[in-house]
Amino acid sequence: MKIEKFKKRPNGLYTIYLDNFNSYDFYEEIILKYELLITKTIEEDELNRIIKDNNNYESYYETLKVLKRTIKTKEEIKRLLTDKKYNKENISFTITTLEKQGYINDKNYSKSYVHNSIITTNKGPKKIALELEKKGVEPSDYSEALEEYNTSLEKEKIEKLISKKIKANHNKSAKVLKQKLQVDLINNGFSKDIIKEVLNSLNIEENDDIMKKEYQKYYNKLSKKYKGKELEYKLKQKMYSLGFNINNE
Repeated sequence: MKIEKFKKRPNGLYTIYLDNFNSYDFYEEIILKYELLITKTIEEDELNRIIKDNNNYESYYETLKVLKRTIKTKEEIKRLLTDKKYNKENISFTITTLEKQGYINDKNYSKSYVHNSIITTNKGPKKIALELEKKGVEPSDYSEALEEYNTSLEKEKIEKLISKKIKANHNKSAKVLKQKLQVDLINNGFSKDIIKEVLNSLNIEENDDIMKKEYQKYYNKLSKKYKGKELEYKLKQKMYSLGFNINNE
């Protein structure tokens, strides 16, 4: 097949026109690699090879546009390109090229992710690690980054969260509040040992106003159905389940 003419297009592309009335868009790297500006003819098997090679660069440039908007992990790029139906060769070429150029670096990504999470969220180190793993980052790539989240910082975060949650407590006994605080903090990725240490160091006292309010609420509700000793028993049972001791009520 004879190459009739070229036309330079935006985004580093060239269109080549063949004498069989077909045209192809190739990236500049492909044009230079196969010396298409010099070559006058092109065989069909070579054209197929060039098209295949050009798909690698198409995958690369599409990923580069994404990375200019937001950084991503290596696994996220693999998933993105797989969803766009690029093959394993395209993906491998893209990942390898971008890693060499420094556009993909899971260790650097982890450092940024951990630092931003510490500053902008109330997530504990275990939750941050889990999120990184979901993004396909290996422990060997994020373990060093997580060292920023030291024990002292974790303790400080836990203390602030507990203080905030205690102030927001409107209907829980000290016992239930402690249990809820522990569960919430564990679910948020904080260490059980540090949580217990902080909780044990705090004197979370029973709030009499909360207890009286809850007592009155359930008294009004249960007194419609029960009377006398049975009402008293039902009230104690309910208040006990809420963590309140009403022996002196």
